[in-house]
Amino acid sequence: MALAVVAGALHGCCFPPVGAWLLAFVAVAPLVVAVRGVRGRTGAMLGWLAGTVAASIATTPWIAAATRQYFDQGAVSAVLFASLVGQVFHALPSAVFGAALVRIGRLSGASMRVLGAASCWTALELVRSRALTGAPWDLLGHALYAQPLWIQGADLGGVFLVSFMCAAAGAAFGEVWCVGWRSARAGVVTAAVLVASLGVYGGVRLATEDDAGERIAVALVQGNVPNAWRADPAHADAALDAFAEATRRVLPQRPALVVWPENAVSFVLEPSSHIRDALAALLGPDGPPLLLGAPRFAQSEPGRVQFFNSAWLVGADGVSQAVYDKRRLVPFAEYAPVPRVPGLGWRFDAPGDYTPGTVPVIFPTPAPFGVLICYEAIYPRLARDLAARGARFLVNVSNDAWFGTSAGLEQHLATTVFRSVETRRALARATNTGVTALIGPSGRIRARFPPDERDAWVVDVPLRDGATPYMRFGDVVGVLALIAALAAVGFAPPLRQKA
Repeated sequence: MALAVVAGALHGCCFPPVGAWLLAFVAVAPLVVAVRGVRGRTGAMLGWLAGTVAASIATTPWIAAATRQYFDQGAVSAVLFASLVGQVFHALPSAVFGAALVRIGRLSGASMRVLGAASCWTALELVRSRALTGAPWDLLGHALYAQPLWIQGADLGGVFLVSFMCAAAGAAFGEVWCVGWRSARAGVVTAAVLVASLGVYGGVRLATEDDAGERIAVALVQGNVPNAWRADPAHADAALDAFAEATRRVLPQRPALVVWPENAVSFVLEPSSHIRDALAALLGPDGPPLLLGAPRFAQSEPGRVQFFNSAWLVGADGVSQAVYDKRRLVPFAEYAPVPRVPGLGWRFDAPGDYTPGTVPVIFPTPAPFGVLICYEAIYPRLARDLAARGARFLVNVSNDAWFGTSAGLEQHLATTVFRSVETRRALARATNTGVTALIGPSGRIRARFPPDERDAWVVDVPLRDGATPYMRFGDVVGVLALIAALAAVGFAPPLRQKA
């Protein structure tokens, strides 16, 4: 049990707020040792314990903070809800991993055990990224987001390839612990070759991808508007003025595009002539187009209206040129994945919850680009889709103010770094309170700006074309890992019964 707790602590501390990224290479090791020789039920329990500890460190605090702000809950109910999320998306997969490790530990050959453990870990990341609502947050590879050398392989196999590398390294350390260096040597060599190969590939890619070449100037505006203003009509003009004030500071630099974050305008943009006139006055007759987040409505049938969380491209005259409706909505916050939850302060008892969009949109000017709204940036498929349809750069607009000052801000940024590497597209990120940043096609964080400040910054965004292997083949590494994990567990010999 102590080893399981250590495994969970190492895993949780990989990510912000601790951010000890090197621990990602050893996080699996203590659990490999803990479950060696035990029965499957015990392995599952130890895996559950490790996953619970990891979630308690990495995700429960910020989910609780967001729950208190968004649902106006007390501390106890917020922590309980956050803990439940951690159980479903962290502890449960970790329990399955612990049980699988028991069988994998019976395989002959250290290399088989190392590859089996890494496959099982990666397969479970793939499953939890897609099952239920899908939660590809704090995957093991995400811990390396600020280390460009180690994440370049994401353009081959996505974040799952990086996670596979880390899990293999941890399993190799565990093998040495369990059976000694001589017996574990083949497994260590296997993991070392994998790590070295991705390291060399990373060095080569970084040498050739310097984020240079054709680029455009984009202004990222951070309004730092209180969330309490979002639903209060009395503050609508004040919120608009806050973003306009920050925008005026950078208009003399003549950016080709201005970006405001998600729900910068909290009320329906069209057919509001007041907002249209205000935007036209701000941008001026020769001003740049403005991308901003605002709700959209459409009548789906007589007497029924659908609302969308949308990103609008507005011309210098204040008139909408194109609009994108968010396709992947946040469960519990933007739609109800389950019926009413007692005591959660459910806000969808009345009509008006968001409807998911269905169409990916490429905005045409100033260069073709695609938009990811809020946590859509954690889903690789959406970014792949946009890049494959001709986006030369990506924009992520988000309102992470619900996280407060928690680690959720940094963890959200971490996932977006992988969207750049996977597609080799720059990603410009505009948020309400932070983290506003620019990520180059190399995955380097080229610029990041102070949170909780009202300001705007102009960044040079590289433009790219072409397709990466990951864009063509998607999560093939995760699928192969799933097949390999099932084979490893299925072919493992049964536990020998004691005489």
